[in-house]
Amino acid sequence: MKIGVLADIHGNFTALEAVINYSMNQGIDHFIIAGDHISDCPNPNEVLNRISKLKGWTIGGNREEYILKTIDDKTTDWNKYRQLDSIIWTRDKLETHNIEFIRDLTNQKSIQIEDFDTIRVVHGSTDDVYEHLYPYKEDRLVEILNKIDEKVLICGHTHEQWSRVINGKLVLNPGSVGVHFNKESSAEFSILSWSNNEWTVQHKKIKYDIEKLEKDFLMKGLYEKGGIWSKMIVESLKEGVNRNIEFIEMADRNAKKLGYSNYQYIPNEVWRITEEQWNNTVRRNYL
Repeated sequence: MKIGVLADIHGNFTALEAVINYSMNQGIDHFIIAGDHISDCPNPNEVLNRISKLKGWTIGGNREEYILKTIDDKTTDWNKYRQLDSIIWTRDKLETHNIEFIRDLTNQKSIQIEDFDTIRVVHGSTDDVYEHLYPYKEDRLVEILNKIDEKVLICGHTHEQWSRVINGKLVLNPGSVGVHFNKESSAEFSILSWSNNEWTVQHKKIKYDIEKLEKDFLMKGLYEKGGIWSKMIVESLKEGVNRNIEFIEMADRNAKKLGYSNYQYIPNEVWRITEEQWNNTVRRNYL
């Protein structure tokens, strides 16, 4: 048996279709999808409509939590934070049935398939949907693996593709389908295969039409609404470098210089200053 393992699609339907088409051509028709299906890219409904019809197992991630929080928390004016412009655009575009789909998702799942070894799928970690797991943090991985009965742990969230076997258990992150940071500018996913009484993993990178994705940003209005955040997403995909985290780190430094502390979202004044600094010093060329 072979299973396609996907995570962090982030609304990138063009990349998702390329991964699914490749998988189906390889005889793969079951999928595990480890959260963060939407936000950042311009096709949230298309992505959710597609994955909801796939055979397999799907959980939610922190992005789904963000979206639901902005829907359910009526006490906060979510539109006032420039940092959340892309999130709010996604929220406002979601169709009702897709809101209900993400509302029904759990943040982790234990999977038993016939007589194969069981699989635990999470977005961040078994303890926290926001936690980042890395292959070089072995002590933390051992701690988590010792607490679960499953022989395989699938995680996402970091947008880094990797796998390790520790004490006879397989841990893997399939990377990101939709907001990947690799020099090949390719969608990332993995394939789990059952052979010789164990699961083995292959990591894949699939080329797709990023120019088409960029046109969707323009046509659907996400470039206009998302501003510099959306433009950096596309640049990151093309360059294989996470420009968005660079921007956030720059904004955090500016916030400290201006005396801000203990903020949940970057103050708009800081966001504006950072955008000007970014454009003037880093000299990005956007559409």
